[in-house]
Amino acid sequence: MFNENDIPYKELELIGISKKQIWSLDKANITALLSGKRTSLLDLSFHDNNGEEISMKGKISLYWKDSNNAGVKVHPVRPEIMNDINLKPKELERLQDNEIITKTINNEKYLVQLDPETNELLKTKIKSISIPSNIKGVELDKQQKETLKSGKELILNVDKEKIAIRLDLNNPRGIKFLDFEQKQKIAYDRHNPQIIGTIHTDKNRNEYIEYMKGQKTTLGNESQSKVEHKFKL
Repeated sequence: MFNENDIPYKELELIGISKKQIWSLDKANITALLSGKRTSLLDLSFHDNNGEEISMKGKISLYWKDSNNAGVKVHPVRPEIMNDINLKPKELERLQDNEIITKTINNEKYLVQLDPETNELLKTKIKSISIPSNIKGVELDKQQKETLKSGKELILNVDKEKIAIRLDLNNPRGIKFLDFEQKQKIAYDRHNPQIIGTIHTDKNRNEYIEYMKGQKTTLGNESQSKVEHKFKL
């Protein structure tokens, strides 16, 4: 979708990222950026209109401007979910429980998923989703493709092992793979939050909780407003 010459380095410098830093990113982040996907969390900084420096963590992606030049979109870590599509409390709970939900927005059906690192609601039109015919050497029939396209999990038998797969809007590849045992461990953690220690976590839970507490201080409503005013979110 983008090539190296399209990268708007001057815009990146405005959020504290140099050309050298971009090309110091790992291959997965470079691929994500050039594909129009979001990077992993980066340290960002910029100056507001009063010259005050604001530091924050966030993800970035590229998009095409009307002028056919590439621009930088900032995906800041938010202290709370910005519910800009009027999700009901039950829907928000499902998203926070790592589910994908379907939602009609402006008469179009979308899949919606929460990025737990940034609290951003990720959305994609269902009609634009393309499911491959073969995954891990297994040919998918029409029903299996529809299961994935609806955001539901699909269990495949691969080399005599069960693997759970699901669309993942957080993943540049678009699909998340879990072996069946790992999936059960994650489900146990999710439904037994009172247990001290976990069988499985995607990241250290305590560290992340402490980081998010800090974000509520460092990126309050005033700072958030400055980010939204200065950059495309």
